Amino acid sequence: MLVNGIDTTQLAASEQLLRTAPGPVGLAVRVRGRWQDAYSTQVETDEMVVGGEVVPRGHTVHVDLPVLLGGRDRGPAPGELLLAALSTCVAQGIVEQAAADGITVRRVEVAAEGELDLRGAAGFDGIPAGLTGVRLRFAVDADADAGQLDDLLAGAVRTSPVADSLTAGVALDARVARVHPFATAQGTGHPQTDHDVQQRE
Repeated sequence: MLVNGIDTTQLAASEQLLRTAPGPVGLAVRVRGRWQDAYSTQVETDEMVVGGEVVPRGHTVHVDLPVLLGGRDRGPAPGELLLAALSTCVAQGIVEQAAADGITVRRVEVAAEGELDLRGAAGFDGIPAGLTGVRLRFAVDADADAGQLDDLLAGAVRTSPVADSLTAGVALDARVARVHPFATAQGTGHPQTDHDVQQRE
């Protein structure tokens, strides 16, 4: 049965599989990016791994800053993408949970905003570089009363991977490798690094 475009029979079956799984059911998301110039970077979704199954992707986003901040305004800024990821993840949760409850949703609109202190991004000591707060405001046209909408939102926020990553914190492992100009590791399609050279010598 389709509710809000979601196959609720398949949704229930997937939930049952997750409930009976003997251990974690992993989902890995991967993106790749290449700096263009100034503050401009082109990012492409690489692939998604769902329970061990590789799902090819290939969507491209051009990330940039507005001219006022030194960019060329070729695409959304990283902070805007962060708000987009959060707001759409929660919106998806609202629609999915409504479908599971048999609630028809006709329209969902969301406005997201957040602030940060540019001094932190510039490296000033003692000032956080990140957002200090985020506000999400949803407008939903659905066969639900105010209490049901509050419950849908609360459930969507609680189960949102993006919201949880932001509020609970996530371990960050960032590394850098020196890339040799115009060289590509054989058979990988990836830039050649010092590590690649050591492995091949």
